[in-house]
Amino acid sequence: MLSKLKTIRSFIFFVSCFILPGSIFANDFTAFTGQINTSGINLRVDSTVGAAVICTLSKGDLIEVVGEVYDWYKVRLPKEAPSYIKKNLLECNNVNADFASSAGKCLSARVIKDRVNIRLGPSESTWILGKLDKATVVNIIADEGQWYKVAPAYQSYGWVNKKFINKEVVVFKKQEPTVNPVDSVKLGDQLVVEGKVSPYGIVLWRKATHKLITPENKIYFLKGDRKGLDSLNYHKVKVTGKLISPVQSKYPILQIDIIEASN
Repeated sequence: MLSKLKTIRSFIFFVSCFILPGSIFANDFTAFTGQINTSGINLRVDSTVGAAVICTLSKGDLIEVVGEVYDWYKVRLPKEAPSYIKKNLLECNNVNADFASSAGKCLSARVIKDRVNIRLGPSESTWILGKLDKATVVNIIADEGQWYKVAPAYQSYGWVNKKFINKEVVVFKKQEPTVNPVDSVKLGDQLVVEGKVSPYGIVLWRKATHKLITPENKIYFLKGDRKGLDSLNYHKVKVTGKLISPVQSKYPILQIDIIEASN
């Protein structure tokens, strides 16, 4: 009886190793930045050569690898990958009012339901590339009927065969001189600033509820839609806005025109 029990346990372990490899070995993988080593490489919706193509990648492209299955790497979608979300699952929170040709167009939107599908095309029959949680903010690229084409979200993925990605990458970038924008602009001018959003509170009797900290540790206070900013707390963003506090202020205040999530 004991021998039979040991045989059954051994069989279960053997089967689990082959049927459930992801659950057993999922924690062994360490994400890394890889580099595409050949031009015209297909980024696919699944880890098979027959899976639908999302887009093609060029030699030298850098891509974030987050997982692996046999001969394939799971990667975050690059910015050129097509991504679509149905309009009735989004709420526009940033509308362009500056230019006549694009006035009234939605620039960014907030997800209003949980587990919303990101799809390869503007149809419910196309492949799902990822899912978004409620209150996530996405950037709108185009209005296509009942769908929005959006910038690829951080939670969307594709697959590339391992042989086309070099694991170790060394990138040398030319160091560009940095200019503090506040030193060269005046009150009312438009700025483009990148950094990480975090909550703050009421500042100088203005509804500036959040702050943005740049990579150089420069702090800007942000005035805009509070719910939208809450959904971006502790995320990297690019903000286009107008300077509405004196240029000499220790912490300049930006009235947000456009805010784009970077991750």
